Amino acid sequence: MTPTTHVRRTAVSTGAARGIGAAVARRPAGDGMAVGVIDLDEADAGRVDHAGAKAGLIGFTRSLALRLGPHGVTANAIAPGFVVRDMTRASARRLGLSFEEFRYRAEQSIPAGRAGLPDDIAPSASFLVRPGAGLVSGQVSYVAGGPVD
Repeated sequence: MTPTTHVRRTAVSTGAARGIGAAVARRPAGDGMAVGVIDLDEADAGRVDHAGAKAGLIGFTRSLALRLGPHGVTANAIAPGFVVRDMTRASARRLGLSFEEFRYRAEQSIPAGRAGLPDDIAPSASFLVRPGAGLVSGQVSYVAGGPVD
């Protein structure tokens, strides 16, 4: 019997009110796992993105993993690349571009040759919650269609 045999895994999805966060919350829930949802808009979170600096995300994830590890808790983060969502549409508007032009330009720099969708990010989150990923902790997984600088 392995130590995780009787442990119920729980995923926590931040920014869970819409977009990537909502897709990330739905996937593990659909796989039968418990899911906690967090969003700055409490009402939206109840319905099941916030970007941060790369260094801050890495540091926070590692710190969380170090603090929670002794209690049997793993902590990981997912850093998505260009994903079609409201935030990328707003970025296009701020830059004075049509969303189609903005997306086309972004896709030219993605090795996979296409923009992501929220449901492209969710399987990675579901994996990180599974018992088989029990030793993966303090990591930031880049789900970006290719290498990230």
